[in-house]
Parts: sequence; C-alpha cells; structure tokens
Amino acid sequence: MVEINKLQLELNQCTDLVRVGEQHERGHLIPARAIAKTKTLLSLGANDNWAFDRAFQQLNPDCKVVGVDYQLSLSSIVSGAFSSGAKSLQSALLGQLKQSKQHVKALLNRVLLYTFYSSGNRLLRRRVSDHTNEVDISLETLIAVYGTIEDNATMLNISMSCDEYHMVDDIIRLESMLSVVTIELSPVPDCMSQVNQFIERMSESFEVVHISGGEIDEHNQAPLELTFMNRRLASPAK
Repeated sequence: MVEINKLQLELNQCTDLVRVGEQHERGHLIPARAIAKTKTLLSLGANDNWAFDRAFQQLNPDCKVVGVDYQLSLSSIVSGAFSSGAKSLQSALLGQLKQSKQHVKALLNRVLLYTFYSSGNRLLRRRVSDHTNEVDISLETLIAVYGTIEDNATMLNISMSCDEYHMVDDIIRLESMLSVVTIELSPVPDCMSQVNQFIERMSESFEVVHISGGEIDEHNQAPLELTFMNRRLASPAK
C-alpha cells in the first residue's frame, strides 16, 4: 500500500473526475470531459458484471457499448435465464427460499443483460489475444474495427493481469482513437516495479489521473484500478 500511495502522489491533478460504476466492481473515476467525448465504449470481460457499461451509458446515452466476452453471447444469456428460473422454482418447491431468491436475482440480471446488449449495443463473443482468427481478436484489431474512427472518441475498459502487459503496445499504436483507458489489474503484483513500468509505458501517450485499490482484507486483495486519459484531452480543466 505504501508504494501505491507513492504512485497516487504523482497523479495528474484532474479536477473533473466522476465515479462511474461501483468501487471494486469494475467501477472507475473518469474525467467528465472524456465521458462527453466518447462515442464507443469497448468493454472487455462483460459477463455478469456489466454495471460499469450501463452506468457509463446512463451518463452518455449517445455512446454505443461493445461488450467483449468469449464466454458470453445473447443465446447463452437466454439459456442462463431459463436455467436460473428453473433453479429458482425447484428451490422454492423444496422450501429453500434463500437459494430461490438468489436464483431470481440471477434471472433478473440475465434479463437486464440481454435487454442492454440487444437494444443498440453489441455483444462480441471473441477472446482478446495477440492475434486474430475466428475465435481470437487482437486488441489492435478490436479497437480499429469496432471503435469510432475519430480522434479520441473510443474508450477502452479492460481487466488484465501482469501477463497481459503486451496489450499496451496495441493501445499505444492506436492512441489517437482513444479518449480514456480504464484498467482493473488483478492480481496485484508483489513487486510494484512491474506496475511502474506499465505506467511509464502508458505515459508515452496518456496521463494517469486515478489510482486506487490494492487493499488486502482477510480473504483477498482488491484489484488495482487505474484510469489513463489521452494527453490530447488532458490539457484543459486541470
């Protein structure tokens, strides 16, 4: 935590940060000017935790969301909804009311998830990798094909581990299209020098405007949340 505190002291003093989504649930602090500028949100790893995507679009209704998740499709959402409904009914018949309520909650989430991605947004069943084929898609291809081809009009929301730092090269190559990159880093590396190197590489084109997380409780460690704003947007409103 001491090293994270040191990183926070070096942040760009951005005065228009807005909390989008819940903390530690893919929620991030993002500059309001970048939210208004963004026309496409590329959100990697939608699955059941899509609250950030919905919260972002509520702040910018004109923004299109492209959710990318290899384990999720509209048909799998429907299948999951039927499964949750059946489990809820079975639990209720057995008098297991607590379990029944949990399945009802899962059912409702699936219904809302389907509605969100079938009404103007898009759900892409692909696995982000270092190459592109029928199953995989490179981050560079994802941004170039599904992002908005205007200066700083695409936002990237991504969960990643230290093993996926190679994605930074794709981000830097297409930085002119990006407004903000939000990253949820988990697990947090023991050696913070890896995080420092990652931030330094991103700082070639972006300013880090928010860092939080990394707290350890009795069960696990919270992910590290980082927000990078394109330097082209960083000049005003400091």
